[in-house]
Amino acid sequence: MKTRREFIKKTSALTAFGLFADWASANPVNDKFGEVLPQRQLIRNGEKTTAFGMGGYHLGITLNPKEAEKMIERAMELGVRFYDNARGYHAGRSEEYMGKFLTPKYREDIFLMTKSPGSTAKEAQKHLDESLKALNTDYLDLWQMHALNRPEDVDNRLNAGVLDVFLEAREKGKTRYIGFTGHQNPKTHLHFLEILKARGLEMETVQMPMNVCDSSFESFQNKLLPVLLERGYGAIAMKTMAGGSMMGKRIDTTPAHIKTEDIPDMVGKEGIALSKLHQYVYGLPVSVLCSGCANLQELEDNVKTLRELKKLSETEMKDLEALAKPYAGMIVENYKRVF
Repeated sequence: MKTRREFIKKTSALTAFGLFADWASANPVNDKFGEVLPQRQLIRNGEKTTAFGMGGYHLGITLNPKEAEKMIERAMELGVRFYDNARGYHAGRSEEYMGKFLTPKYREDIFLMTKSPGSTAKEAQKHLDESLKALNTDYLDLWQMHALNRPEDVDNRLNAGVLDVFLEAREKGKTRYIGFTGHQNPKTHLHFLEILKARGLEMETVQMPMNVCDSSFESFQNKLLPVLLERGYGAIAMKTMAGGSMMGKRIDTTPAHIKTEDIPDMVGKEGIALSKLHQYVYGLPVSVLCSGCANLQELEDNVKTLRELKKLSETEMKDLEALAKPYAGMIVENYKRVF
């Protein structure tokens, strides 16, 4: 496994070629709605978007449309321009909220992404049509294959024609870019990348878990991220606080046999500041840090971390990893699998 120093040395050369952006824009960027958050490059053609992206899952938790509208309006005021979603989030409610409160006013000034968990070509096409309708748009900026779980899952979806639907959607302009996501193990992502390479095909983005625990267990940042940089893929970080389980919380992937009292509160026990958790992720060569916001205060805090971002030294990065290492694994990172 490469050491962090070797990894940084390798990726520093890639920085010079613009495969990912600097810590923040040298000069503030404004659009007609105000000052935009610092940006990083996402697409190999040079296209940038805000380094913080608002996750769509939490948006759909509320049953009160007014609360969703407040969240979207405040995100735009704060300069967020990357918006995440998925067809499976709350039976489409997350997409419908964005289709009602986001795209009618802001479509041409945002980067809009959603995802399909479809396992067949028919399902994927159905999801695309439903997503476009729910999001109230004629096109997506990014459409991703959602939650690939094992190499066999990749093979099954490809054999069922899912990739063909994605390629056709990009060709026909239904989406500008395509990518894929997965939580469980970097072997799945690497398997898919090798298939794409063998076929002479490229997607544009990959979304994966990255946080202070990740480097110590089935690590996406150590095993997958260097490959993405070599091939010019935009890296989208998710599970940046392990879905909240770093703070002792149960999440949607927490198995029933894990007792809530056995989930460690790293923030409370180790005293790791929440802002440091995201500073760590921003210290990696990621394009976008995508995080859900359960309320307006969490949104404000996430934006503040990026606005006031301080680059952690290599020593500080290693110290955080060392604090987190005892907690890495199947309790905190319970969405991962070993195979």
